Amino acid sequence: MTREMQERARAFMDANPVFRREEFAAAMDLPKGSAPVSRLLRQQVAAERIRRLRREVFAAVPDHKTPGRLILPDYIHASKYRPDGVLGYHTGLMLFGIQYSVTVSQVQVISNGPVGYARTPFGRCRFIKPNRVLVDAGKTDFLTVWKEPAGIPVRVTAFERTLVDVLHRPGRACGRDEVIDSLATAPYILKSFDPGRVADYVELLGIRSLAGVVGWWLESWQSELDVPERVLDRLRAMLPDWNSYWLRARPGKATLVRPWRVYLPTDDVDPTCQGFPPHEWPRRQWQ
Repeated sequence: MTREMQERARAFMDANPVFRREEFAAAMDLPKGSAPVSRLLRQQVAAERIRRLRREVFAAVPDHKTPGRLILPDYIHASKYRPDGVLGYHTGLMLFGIQYSVTVSQVQVISNGPVGYARTPFGRCRFIKPNRVLVDAGKTDFLTVWKEPAGIPVRVTAFERTLVDVLHRPGRACGRDEVIDSLATAPYILKSFDPGRVADYVELLGIRSLAGVVGWWLESWQSELDVPERVLDRLRAMLPDWNSYWLRARPGKATLVRPWRVYLPTDDVDPTCQGFPPHEWPRRQWQ
């Protein structure tokens, strides 16, 4: 292997602390499956400059003698585990800075590959399939954005999609309490929010009862998030003729929010945080 190729390989690895084989091959101007790519990667692994995380996924070995070299969080590693992977659910909340729990050892990755779990350096990764409607429509990347935590680009569901996803499947975001408490901080932390995109996503999914729980949440924070009445009207137009249970509500332990035709746990009907109403909670906590 020429010295020039080895120098190019080291330069790529310095700039990309986590990478997939195809990204490395493209940087080397070589076919992904070529023998030179395999040899270069084997050499770097043998020299303990990189380690293999998963099939075709590699990460730089932290050099503790080099000041400023950070150990990367798990979501950076997990973002490379699948070529189509998108960070979402609780990991999405975290990347927008609105998670309630400080530490969660599981990363959620949305991917059309097999569901299941994989190890990460400090925890584990859960693979979740996108909604079948998105797959059939060829829109699995609907409402996804790029963020650069630690200066490394990762793809994550936009907050508008994350909001709908965690209300739809709170069990994928550490449970109902975590979802409600996390979302209670959103109106005071988000730099931008487009309620119309929330309605777009609910309409695309076509789940009529989901419009109820999403509409309830948006209406609860209507003044804080400047939610136009026309957006709420779009969700009202989707409502089914029946009442449905959401956020793990159960008969006998739920309250009916009649305008939105949803039963919710009684403690969550008014989405306050730690017992304070929305307009008081942030000031009480942060003054």
